[in-house]
Amino acid sequence: MTKRKILIPVDGTDRSMHSLDWIKKLFEKDEIQVTLMNVVEMFMAKDTMIKDKMYRAKQISHRVLDKAEKELDGYEVEKYLTFGYADDKILKKAEQDKFDMIVMTRSTKTALDRMIGSVTSKIIKNADTLVAIIPE
Repeated sequence: MTKRKILIPVDGTDRSMHSLDWIKKLFEKDEIQVTLMNVVEMFMAKDTMIKDKMYRAKQISHRVLDKAEKELDGYEVEKYLTFGYADDKILKKAEQDKFDMIVMTRSTKTALDRMIGSVTSKIIKNADTLVAIIPE
C-alpha cells in the first residue's frame, strides 16, 4: 500500500498543533508519511538579513518542529524548515514534492487580517492538492 503524503505547516502555537491531533484520529501510523513544515518569515534590513535574528529564529523553528514530531511518535515524519513568505513556501513545497494533502488549522485573526487575506485562504485558493482546514 502506498502511503499518502501529507504536508502540515506548524508555527508552534497550540492552534497549529490541533492539526496533529486530527491526523492521529484520522490515519493509522502506517497509512501516511508526514512532512512537518515551519516557515520563518524574515525581514530585510538594508538588503541583508540580520544574522543573529536569523540564527535565533532557526533555533526556535527547530524546537517547534521537534515538538510537533514528538506529537506524531510512531508516524513516518520528515521535518522541513525554510525562510520566506509562508503561503508561497507552502504552495511551492506542496507542488514540488507532490503532496496528497495539506492540513492546516483555521486561524482566528482580527478583522484587518481577514481583510488583507490570510495564509490559509491563499493556500486554499492556490493549492493544486486537497487542503483540509481544521477548526480550532
